[in-house]
Amino acid sequence: MTLAVLGTMVQNAGTLSRQHLLLILLTALGLCAGCVGLPFTYITVSNFVIGLVLLPFVIIRQGPARINMYYLFGLLLFGWLAHLYLLKIFFFLMVASFLLLVWEAVTGRLNTIILFQVALMSPVFLQVTAILGFPIRLWLSQCAGAILQLGWNVQVEGNLMIADGFQFAVDEACMGLSMLSLSMLMGVFAVVHHYRKEKRTLSLGWLIVFFAAVFGFNVLSNLFRIVMLVLFRILPENPLHEIFGVLCLLLYVMMPLYYLARTLVQKFGKPFEQAATQTDTPARSRLLLAALGILVLSTSFTIRPEGAESSIPHAFVKFKDAKGAELNGGITKLTTDDLLVYVKTIPEFFTGEHTPLLCWRGSGYQFKSIRKARIDQHEIYKGVLSRGHEKLYTAWWYTNGTLVTIDQWEWRSRMVKDQDRFALVNVTAKDEQVLDRKLREIFEGSLIVRL
Repeated sequence: MTLAVLGTMVQNAGTLSRQHLLLILLTALGLCAGCVGLPFTYITVSNFVIGLVLLPFVIIRQGPARINMYYLFGLLLFGWLAHLYLLKIFFFLMVASFLLLVWEAVTGRLNTIILFQVALMSPVFLQVTAILGFPIRLWLSQCAGAILQLGWNVQVEGNLMIADGFQFAVDEACMGLSMLSLSMLMGVFAVVHHYRKEKRTLSLGWLIVFFAAVFGFNVLSNLFRIVMLVLFRILPENPLHEIFGVLCLLLYVMMPLYYLARTLVQKFGKPFEQAATQTDTPARSRLLLAALGILVLSTSFTIRPEGAESSIPHAFVKFKDAKGAELNGGITKLTTDDLLVYVKTIPEFFTGEHTPLLCWRGSGYQFKSIRKARIDQHEIYKGVLSRGHEKLYTAWWYTNGTLVTIDQWEWRSRMVKDQDRFALVNVTAKDEQVLDRKLREIFEGSLIVRL
């Protein structure tokens, strides 16, 4: 009997070793594909690094090994989109789908929380927050200004608040988007901590409610932070500016999300499903995973950003007395004696357009003031750029040749429903009066954009 038990233990150890080897090889194959096809910047951003550290804690096995058809479908879908649009972001999701598929097929079914972890680590999260961050920042400025106007003489101009000659700009740090990914990942940690403590898990619906609440905590925390910074006149150069931000994050985001996670898990959590004993992966599953790994690796060699940039068509642009040049990435540059105009074609509705908020920063400029403005019934964005002692005045909007809009939902939905093509138009001058005069000329028909 002892020999039989020893024989069973040896056999199980051998099976476990084969499973570990299979998991290591397939995971290494997926990671190699990621190293080949993805830029280094994808894995050096804070949300990826923090998520990677938390990943071993978040992996919870809750069922028998299986080929997850959802991950398989996602792998094929994102692979097709990556090949079609030559976008790295789709290839990232393809690699993530492959790794999730491998882990479920070899080790067992994973808890749903892993999907939120992967989403928060992905560049999709950063792109969405970049798109939403700017309008939320202006909305926060209006809300903070309205609160301050209840008891103080405060004027609000876009992201700029003026109180008794003191100017305060609500910049990206004040919006707290840099802290949003941290708080969301800490939300994942809090949920998993209570999972393990209470031996209960939440459904997908309750997880969505929880992370929506965490986002709301961030918005309210930043609103309170802005109001207090303006009241006490704490500028970004003051060390208290950052200290106050961290305190708001701890008191109004981290603590509430911890107790909210505990309450939801205790009241609405379902008991842990016992994970089945790990068994050897069937031969046909191993062959399928190996074939998919080769597919992912081969796709990594076809993702070329320069190909995607050169394939974006340029808009037909005509502007009186302007010298034009077509740049890479579907950008048309127009210059006059007193004006600089960029027209950039937006390739697809889901892509993150290169707004002046990003492009000018790469040239060393900073936005000091951003606001909405109306020129001949057209609503546009206007801003002031500074670099040292140099100042530039800029304006931008989106157009399909006839419609002018700054509404993200409007132009993206039109690209989906009506198959309209849109371009970003950015006009910049050294003098604000010159810019306003030229903008009126542009909307009277001096600038022609056809897509």
